[in-house]
Amino acid sequence: MTIDSKEALKDDSRILYGLMLIIIFVSMGQSVYWQTMPIIGREFGFSEMEINTIVSISAAMFIIFTPFWGKLSDRIGRKSVLLVGLIGYVLSNIVFLYSASIGLLGYVSGFFLLFVLLLSRIINSAVGAASRPAMGAYVADVTSLEERSSGMGKFGAANNIGTILGPVLVGSIISINLFGSKIEGFNLLTPLIVMSLLMILAIIFVLLFLPNKREPTSGGSEPNRPTLDRNLKLLISIGVIIFTAFAIVQSVTAYYVQDRFSLTLDETARTTALLLGTMALMAIIAQLTFVQKFKGSSLELIRYSIPLFIISSLVVVLSPSFIYLYLGMAIMGLAMGLASPGYTAAASLNADPNNQGAAVGLAMVAPGLGFTLGPFISGLLYGFSIILPFCFILPLFISIFFLIRGIKGVSSVN
Repeated sequence: MTIDSKEALKDDSRILYGLMLIIIFVSMGQSVYWQTMPIIGREFGFSEMEINTIVSISAAMFIIFTPFWGKLSDRIGRKSVLLVGLIGYVLSNIVFLYSASIGLLGYVSGFFLLFVLLLSRIINSAVGAASRPAMGAYVADVTSLEERSSGMGKFGAANNIGTILGPVLVGSIISINLFGSKIEGFNLLTPLIVMSLLMILAIIFVLLFLPNKREPTSGGSEPNRPTLDRNLKLLISIGVIIFTAFAIVQSVTAYYVQDRFSLTLDETARTTALLLGTMALMAIIAQLTFVQKFKGSSLELIRYSIPLFIISSLVVVLSPSFIYLYLGMAIMGLAMGLASPGYTAAASLNADPNNQGAAVGLAMVAPGLGFTLGPFISGLLYGFSIILPFCFILPLFISIFFLIRGIKGVSSVN
């Protein structure tokens, strides 16, 4: 190996770890929102269906715009698209914070408040969607075929570190009442304020230290589109199932613990933070241990996750106490720690090197569609029974076995 090659590898490694830092911030922001929105929504008097509809519509915007941003990153470079996503997050968060604040103060309420909160989330998803395909394609740019699953595993681990730190942030700020507010519910907004400040730091980091790994194509010409063949269609279908189930769990956890154990507003926030944090911690453990050493097909990672998903859902539904609830969430975290990098790596390996942004953009349709369907389904089912959303996801995972069997010749290299 030449000196230039060694230096290139060092640069790629630095880029990868820089991206991990950014995805930690992005995931923290999303995790904070998932924990606070259901509780704040109830404080406004919204029903579970209304709250989850906000989440579903905003996620639908993610589906629409993610492929566009991924394709654009192939044309103009990863850095520019990533910056658009991060700036979009900060601006939309400011709109959300202002709307929620005047709602808590009683200046606006009802349909108008619901509409303004929805608008802020649409902006967040439409523009903020730029960051994830840009970062996923960045990882593909700096990893070889042999290292792709490992790289996506680190990417997924960073995502889950952010998901853990989000609950820590929420729990800590609620406990210390950072701004000393005496207004009911306002304390739940302070984590979102802190996240906006952290995202501004991420923007500064990208501007100063992150190179534009993929240069813009000459003359602005477009690379070939990745083929939406049978394999990719099946992979996206698998991803939709995985992320729909994950979104169902995330969107009902706060309601579930509050209603089942009769918790207060702050108790619900802290308990939800611990449960989702436990799930994310176990996902990190899976991704930094098993996934990093795994040498088989990326599809095998997905296959191994299925029985874990099924067991975890049963444990949550049948749990007689908090201990079993934490156990169920821990097992589900292990499952997500295998399934998420397996899915992303398989989709990436299905595309040629010049189409990684577009390929990852298409692959990100699955989380977007999952987070569109999941909250809507959970809000609908929760009205009938608090355990019905968890029961619903059991047959979904069984169907993945049959979908995997239809995929040929993908992700045989890790």
